[in-house]
Amino acid sequence: MNSKFDYRPGDVVSVRFGGVLRHYGVVTHGGRILSSNGRYGGVVSQSFEAFARGRDIQNHGPGEGESDHLASARANRRLGHDYHLTGSNCVHFVRHARGRGPTATQVARGVFEAVRDMLKPYRRS
Repeated sequence: MNSKFDYRPGDVVSVRFGGVLRHYGVVTHGGRILSSNGRYGGVVSQSFEAFARGRDIQNHGPGEGESDHLASARANRRLGHDYHLTGSNCVHFVRHARGRGPTATQVARGVFEAVRDMLKPYRRS
């Protein structure tokens, strides 16, 4: 099931990397996948081949009751946004595309990052 014709716009897909981790993206029109990718510094549009890089793609399907066009449109609006491991990674991107808010873990991590930044010593340039 690695042909781009097996997927529909709005489907969430993933590939395995680093042994146990997964990288997620959203299928859009024209046989492309959008994902928030640290390697490229943000949200990018890739071919299926570039996204997979020789690995099997797993299809997680569309969200429940979700319009495939709406998820695809939300994903497209994020194109070009910056990547941040704890605040804007591939999981955050997919949740946004599906119209879901951040998880409790994601919110806690964001609060931790904000507090840490506030406690850093002030540096003059």
